[in-house]
Amino acid sequence: MPTWIAATCPKSRAAGFTLIELSLVVFIIGLLLVIAIPRLGDLGGARLDTSAKRLTALIRYLYAEAALRSRVYRLNYDLDQRRYWVSVLTASQTGMEFVADASVLTRPVDLPPAVRFADVQVPQAGRVSSGQVYTHFYPHGDTDPTIIHLRNQHARFMTVIIPPVGGEPALSEGYVDGFVQRF
Repeated sequence: MPTWIAATCPKSRAAGFTLIELSLVVFIIGLLLVIAIPRLGDLGGARLDTSAKRLTALIRYLYAEAALRSRVYRLNYDLDQRRYWVSVLTASQTGMEFVADASVLTRPVDLPPAVRFADVQVPQAGRVSSGQVYTHFYPHGDTDPTIIHLRNQHARFMTVIIPPVGGEPALSEGYVDGFVQRF
């Protein structure tokens, strides 16, 4: 190479990253993981909150529908299958019976995998932690007083309380017990 070219061109550096640059990138990735992982772990808590709010909204709807349509509705809970659905009392050839409601708003709901029923408390059956149980909504605005406990995989609870007379269902963080004293 001629001397005049060598004098005007700086020496080329080897391509790649320095140890400091690599350390800085690893530090930034580690910092992002420290911030993001706890938030990802809380998705079960968000699913629990969403499930409880969705159930509470359905209860409000059933209070209104029972009064509006002058029909008896039943909110069915299958604690083992982690699902709930609505049925309505209708006349059949054999008499009165509950059949699945055909409304889009009352179709069966499966709880997310991280959420399950801890138990459901109703006057006719007491505290039930397996099998099926239900709550009736009557046309005059009253219902079976019910307490529903939802739980996630981290043992966090949400409680949905259905009052006996057309009131607003209550949603509480934690395990609220003892509806005998409340109603």
